[in-house]
Amino acid sequence: MENFTIFGTPRKRILFFLILAVAALLPLAAALRYNTPLSGLPSVPVGRLDSGWLYRDVSGLQPLAQLPCELALEGDALELVRDLKDVALSPGDVLVFQTRYQSIRMWADGRLIYEAAQGKEHALSSMWHCVASPAWDGASSLRVELVKYDAGAPWEIPSVLLDHPDAIRLYLFHVYMPAILVWLCCMLFTVLLVFILLFFLATGKREGMALVASLAAFIFLSGMWILLDCKVTTLAGGNYALTYFFSYCVFYLLPVPLLLYFQLILEMKSKPLRYLVWIASVNAGLWMLLHLLNLVSLRTTAITVHALIVSFVAVFAWEFFHNAENRRKRRLVYTFWGIVLMFAIALVSITLYYAGLLRPTNNAMLYAWALPVLILCMTMDAVAMVGGLWRERQYIQLYRQLAIQDSMTALGNRNAYELRLRELVTDPPEELSFIIFDIDQMKEINDTYGHQAGDQAIALAAQCIREVFASRGDCYRIGGDEFCAILAQSREIPAKLRQFDELLQTRSQGHLPVRVSYGWETQRLKGKKTMADIVALKTAADKKLYREKAAHG
Repeated sequence: MENFTIFGTPRKRILFFLILAVAALLPLAAALRYNTPLSGLPSVPVGRLDSGWLYRDVSGLQPLAQLPCELALEGDALELVRDLKDVALSPGDVLVFQTRYQSIRMWADGRLIYEAAQGKEHALSSMWHCVASPAWDGASSLRVELVKYDAGAPWEIPSVLLDHPDAIRLYLFHVYMPAILVWLCCMLFTVLLVFILLFFLATGKREGMALVASLAAFIFLSGMWILLDCKVTTLAGGNYALTYFFSYCVFYLLPVPLLLYFQLILEMKSKPLRYLVWIASVNAGLWMLLHLLNLVSLRTTAITVHALIVSFVAVFAWEFFHNAENRRKRRLVYTFWGIVLMFAIALVSITLYYAGLLRPTNNAMLYAWALPVLILCMTMDAVAMVGGLWRERQYIQLYRQLAIQDSMTALGNRNAYELRLRELVTDPPEELSFIIFDIDQMKEINDTYGHQAGDQAIALAAQCIREVFASRGDCYRIGGDEFCAILAQSREIPAKLRQFDELLQTRSQGHLPVRVSYGWETQRLKGKKTMADIVALKTAADKKLYREKAAHG
């Protein structure tokens, strides 16, 4: 809150936020005062075909319980049969069947009307199979054949939807609304961080750019994984493999920006963390390549990402709790608790997954609940971190200014003067002029009027030098009451010195009379010069100064 200096006082700040709160409450009060109830669309459940199914076992067709249900049946193939004589179809209805199996085939009265995945291991995860009613209208029975990957796992038969496509689409969007909302929030966060990066580029403020970029990448990948994993994108049809492969690829790449973020915000020099970044990146590319070459199945490779997550938790905990500097700087104040929540869920879900107690499709939904909290915590820490970097930059600029600027006169100090001499050696101008100034009778001023009067004389002389010569060159205070102006041309020096005398005389009238002697020398520089050449030019100006001071008595 200390940045809200535009309010002037804490009372004005409170008043401002009070006005905002009242403005936000007024619409609610108006809505309650002028209550206008409307009758909305009725909440009608989507049509289903969850009863009347039969399954085939060794003894023939057996009745299947109300869907959804689980079925303990040996083997890797399942045949379902449904009599269609009692099914009333409406124009445009569509049958929707969800599977997580190796393949699915549908027949209407012995005629093949649909098949997907063709028995290949490239279609793991939820798939929505849509068959329009004209494909099976008039048939007396429907037969579905499913083939699964693991013969020992029970059959999970979901609900079979039968309704108008728009009704089913709205129903599924409602079911997956949490995932869609998290995805939208992630995209909005990503766009906001991209605008911040563009602002950094436009203003030349590079501090914190890598931090913001890694955070934006993590939020983007997280949102995309949640959306792709629920497969809601496949409702429009098209190439399912695109969603399937990108879902895995995004999941594999998720640890990379997260690892980079923590290295940057904690300023960790940890080799294990750097190795994990490389391993996570190579892991994604390697498995996608091997799957493309049909050498491995992607569904068997998730264990590597789980191992990376567990490794990261261990390394992160070690680095955070054994780094006294991070505890002292209180970094990740908010993110720490977000990380605790996120990885608690991750470790629990991984454990349940390998124990067979959690469906793979539920991992992303569990992740979706913790992700907004983590993103909010990470964003708050990133904002604090970037703010700290900017404050540090301001301090650096202040210390740099104090190192080269004289605090009394605001002219360059002796350090700045010495740096300028080195620059003149490496990059000399065609013409160089030194003007040396010295306040006359400075000791008498201090002895007679006091050192405060002496400081006023120094400040007055510096002010006049700056106003006359700063636009033409560099001005420095190189001693107690000695000043120097370095110019790259000499034709205006006599006129400028007359202007300086007049300004000094005008400013010192009615106050302590201040008189300044000066001497100047100029030289055209040809070829490479040494520091001795530059100092000799300054010495020549000093000699003229001393002659003028002697003339002033």
